[in-house]
Amino acid sequence: MARLYVGDLGPVSICERHDVLADNPRVSAHRPLTCRWPDQREISGVILFCHGLGSNGGEYVELSSYWARRGYLVIHPTFADSIDRVARAEPALGLDPDADLTGWSALPSVRARMHEILHAPSSWLARVALTAVVMDALEDIIAATVGRQAKPVLCAVAGHSFGAYTAQLLAGAEIDLPDGQTGRFRDPRFAAALLLSAQGRDQQGLRDGSWKAVNVPMLNVTGTLDRGAKGGDWRWKSEPFELSPAGGKYLLVIDEADHFLGGFAPNAGQRRIPAQQEAVKQATLAFFDAHIRGVPAALDWLNSMPDSIAGRRILFRRK
Repeated sequence: MARLYVGDLGPVSICERHDVLADNPRVSAHRPLTCRWPDQREISGVILFCHGLGSNGGEYVELSSYWARRGYLVIHPTFADSIDRVARAEPALGLDPDADLTGWSALPSVRARMHEILHAPSSWLARVALTAVVMDALEDIIAATVGRQAKPVLCAVAGHSFGAYTAQLLAGAEIDLPDGQTGRFRDPRFAAALLLSAQGRDQQGLRDGSWKAVNVPMLNVTGTLDRGAKGGDWRWKSEPFELSPAGGKYLLVIDEADHFLGGFAPNAGQRRIPAQQEAVKQATLAFFDAHIRGVPAALDWLNSMPDSIAGRRILFRRK
């Protein structure tokens, strides 16, 4: 029977706020932060989570709450490519920014515009800039949520889809910019990176050699039915692992999982498959526990990963 990873910190109730740093003009110019953290327990790590194209900081609740219950402060910024922000900024799209826009990808003209945003270098740079603003305010975020900590904790960056691209850049992936320059955005404040449905070469400036400077632990998660914006399959989405240097690198491929890896939210187009969700939860928690908290049992679990989690077949590699 496959071993489960449950962690050494039992789950507790969580606190949640959607108005963190509302009084900080650099943050609130975008949107106040959503944060989740364990109730009545000091945090043992920080996770900055970057949402996917069209999403927002209020989503990914189930996965975020799972980490928060087990000791992490999870910080969710909202980027300018959130569909409601795009609808408000571009009224010609004909969208009501206050309506439920989770089905935007089914509207051809809106989907085309969002993909233009996805591939615009200004969008890549705006995301990186906002993460820097958030990290610069980390001390204030901690004070406004869990309160001052007795000791410092390590931080990880995580993201799904477009958010995984952002996480790659902050972990040290290099890109080619249209002006002929090489973009390097490594933020040393992040000790590890989680990529959920990431990007490979020949998209958004990524190319051969992009991952040569990624020297932090990294978990790359995809599924056999996962596809990129230009049709790349799970092998393409595994390239951040394949093309990065050895040392704390992991690849998890979940059998029959699509772009949403079992479902992150009850949105249009997301299949919710509990076994796939459980595989994501266990592997990501073990990764954070091993490389943010330094828990030996978590590292042992990663180094002896079974061929299935929660009854779902997986491919797991490490280097």
